[in-house]
Amino acid sequence: MTKNNSQKPNELEFETTKFGYRREPYYKGLEEISKLGYTTEDYIHHFPCFTGHMNLSRFMALYECYQNTLGIAGHIAEIGVYKGASLLFLTKLAQIYESESLTQVHGFDWFQGTPVDPESREPEGTYKESYERLIQLIKAQSLENAVFVHKLDVTTELPKFFEKHPHMQFKIVFFDIGLYSVVNTALPIFWERLSKGGYLILDQFNHEMAPGETKAVKEFLKDKEIRTFPHTFMPTAYIVK
Repeated sequence: MTKNNSQKPNELEFETTKFGYRREPYYKGLEEISKLGYTTEDYIHHFPCFTGHMNLSRFMALYECYQNTLGIAGHIAEIGVYKGASLLFLTKLAQIYESESLTQVHGFDWFQGTPVDPESREPEGTYKESYERLIQLIKAQSLENAVFVHKLDVTTELPKFFEKHPHMQFKIVFFDIGLYSVVNTALPIFWERLSKGGYLILDQFNHEMAPGETKAVKEFLKDKEIRTFPHTFMPTAYIVK
């Protein structure tokens, strides 16, 4: 009789473990940095002194995708906003490189965190953030005409949103959420509105933390070439339309 070596659904043994050895020293380093007496302005103005290379590489990947869409018509969308880091980074890229264009950034999130989902590896409520605080953050930087945050459930309310705004096209669509229910519903809607040559960015494709994202993408875009970023762990993949 052969031994059953299958893993339980909640056990993470592959992609999640690759950089696991970095986690403990990273958080120890953060603790030490917090004791050094730096000011809020120091953290903002001299942020490369403090943030890790893996975090920087994430934003470099977004920057590369953005650069490759300069000159392509359309706005920028992120599905799954959380605290707004990627959303505001993309907004500021547009402020720098497209200061006179009509390119705007749109974020879509229901601001209740991860829902109950049998395929999700995240506990319920993970990635929950205050909608009101994010809006205040945007207003504090006078970005309210450059970025818009739409508080809605994309699994049920997205069709109505685009019925109201049928003109809206995108050159970048970033799926920053790995739930099958979300990607399965929203991907066909956004793909239809993604300009030719535009970038579909996938945060957790081919990752055990979000098997639903891979499943939904493979079902809808089964014949598309899916590429990866060699210098960052997330986002994990992108597709050029």
